[in-house]
Amino acid sequence: MRIEFSIQAHSAVGRGLRTPCQWGTWAAAQPSAPLGELDLDVSSIPAMARRRLGSLAKMAVVVADDVLAQTSMADIPMVWVSRYGDSDKSLRLLRAQAGAQPLSPTAFALSVHNGVAAQYSILRGMVSNAICIAASAAGPEAGIVEAIGLLHEGASAVVLVCYDECLPGEYAPFGEAPAAEFAWAIVVGLAQPDGPGFALTATAAGSDAGDPAGSQAGLPHGLQVLRFLLDPVQTEWAAPQAAPGRGWTWERMHG
Repeated sequence: MRIEFSIQAHSAVGRGLRTPCQWGTWAAAQPSAPLGELDLDVSSIPAMARRRLGSLAKMAVVVADDVLAQTSMADIPMVWVSRYGDSDKSLRLLRAQAGAQPLSPTAFALSVHNGVAAQYSILRGMVSNAICIAASAAGPEAGIVEAIGLLHEGASAVVLVCYDECLPGEYAPFGEAPAAEFAWAIVVGLAQPDGPGFALTATAAGSDAGDPAGSQAGLPHGLQVLRFLLDPVQTEWAAPQAAPGRGWTWERMHG
């Protein structure tokens, strides 16, 4: 399977990284996980909603707002991708249950995997499709596949939001991959004939050939994908295998 698409807008946030210039410098270097302070302007979120949103949700809201501001569409289908979701809220509920404390229905509603997407839809009055994905190590790839499906069903563009953070507390030892706090969003459209864009191909057997020096070894997969998308020097990247015998290859098409 090979799918082609274009990116019409993008935004990202991580510790110490916020502007396109900062992210471009990060992508062009041998990047490590972002460090520093989170620069989040959440003044556009009403105070009551801000109290409900954790750090992960706020990052996702900020980048989603950024790319929506760059489109002319008032409402647009969205695909939300997170490996673990807002796991801190889930862990707090489990701790409360273990301590025989009453559980808050509101806290539960915010802890489920589609909680961020639901809050955003309410916050911004979105009524288009909102698809939430947890696809282990292949989250961004699964998100692109879902976005392309929506485009072929008639959507003129789709917002893809990828967001994750480090597993908290008792969950931390079970993390299967490098972790970092980040969120990024892109506006995905169909590829135009002879225009610049990207291609994503599912392969029978993935390999790490696209990163022979292991320069991305310390990055979560979501940031590995972002680095490829932002670095114009990279023309092809074979993502690490998401499962035995299955992989993905990303390509940059210059038109």
